[in-house]
Amino acid sequence: VRATLTKMQFTDKAILDAELVGGTASRSYVILVGLFAALGGFLFGLDLGYISGVESMESFSDDVLHGETMRPITTGTVTGIFALGAVIAAFPAVISFVVDLVGRRGCMILGGATFCVGAAIQGAAFTLNTMLCGRMIAGFAVGLLSANVPLYQGEIAPPEQRGTIVALYQLAITMGIMVAFWTNYWLQPEKHGWRCSILLQLIPGGLFAMGATFMPQSPRWLVSRRRYKSALETLRRIRGKNDDVRIELVECYKEYRRERSTGKPNYVEFLTGESGKVLCIGILLQLLQQLCGLNVFMYYGPTVFKKIFHTQGASFLFAALSGLVNFLSTFPALCLVDRVGRTTLLLSSACGMTICCVILAAVGDACFSSGTLDSCGTVSKYAMAGAVFMDIFNYAYGWGPVVWIYCAEIFSLKYKTKANGLTTGANWVGNF
Repeated sequence: VRATLTKMQFTDKAILDAELVGGTASRSYVILVGLFAALGGFLFGLDLGYISGVESMESFSDDVLHGETMRPITTGTVTGIFALGAVIAAFPAVISFVVDLVGRRGCMILGGATFCVGAAIQGAAFTLNTMLCGRMIAGFAVGLLSANVPLYQGEIAPPEQRGTIVALYQLAITMGIMVAFWTNYWLQPEKHGWRCSILLQLIPGGLFAMGATFMPQSPRWLVSRRRYKSALETLRRIRGKNDDVRIELVECYKEYRRERSTGKPNYVEFLTGESGKVLCIGILLQLLQQLCGLNVFMYYGPTVFKKIFHTQGASFLFAALSGLVNFLSTFPALCLVDRVGRTTLLLSSACGMTICCVILAAVGDACFSSGTLDSCGTVSKYAMAGAVFMDIFNYAYGWGPVVWIYCAEIFSLKYKTKANGLTTGANWVGNF
């Protein structure tokens, strides 16, 4: 360790010769930092969750569509342009440029500020084009955050807590979705309820942008920029007194040097060989996370439940309840992901979702395809709602959080930013 630190141009004997150079933080501090970083996921969830209710509000139709009914193509455009903005922001060339320029912490500050701009434009919109502009800007913000926050959490977390801390990101997404659903539920009768639902997002967005300025930089990013003393100071800030931060710093440095010894990063190496295989795994995981069907309930929950229960009040209530189920069902992942492993949760989650989808398809085809209100009676309605809730439950403890954890862990430092940008972009392509 001493020899490597000397190569890194450390000359302070108090660091080189000490028996142990510990940190100054408690174990709870890094969890709190990871939890605050997860606020970026909360913003993601808010923007994911509010649009389904807003599109169904009469006040939105009156203010933006001037009383006209929203056509399916318009609904799809309002929803999809957000994902398009996220795809652009998460594109490897874009995200690598931004991270190289301002770092992961700077990326989060920029994402929070951009989110506020997008929310303000949407909340002040009187035309559909203005709304679409705000949605795309918000998509840029969430693309930056979704490509950086899980990586940041993984890089500041000690190995034994990494799964739990990165899972906080998905928990925050589900909390944001839940808050958005319930906000829509309470505001939908109000005259300008849709504006309030959007403008309230400025509060967490502003808090995140300002609070992120006080967060530590990622030590691995600092090592990749050859700022070794800053990396050591950061490790001391986020590790406990019994953790020798020199060992972790040297491990990061050796990994960085080993990867640099193979040459400068290039797209041929990135997309082929072992790197390409791991990249394919990450892309496939992120695509499947979005294509397993949950977005139907997240984006169009009130519409789906209105088709089941045929009343506006019930549609918003059951959509809000689905957000609550999504949030609460993420907690098992926090407890289990570092104990039973990632693949176990993915397998059980997939099996559960498959069963629920079969029930939804069977009951839906038998009882709702004819267009009559009660062709199978009231029981069929609650069977459909129950299957939706169970599908959300199975997603929330498995494919929801575990995919983000996997993609934060499997890539080498040399290509981590590019790879996570590409896999996150795949997530948003699937979303789109």
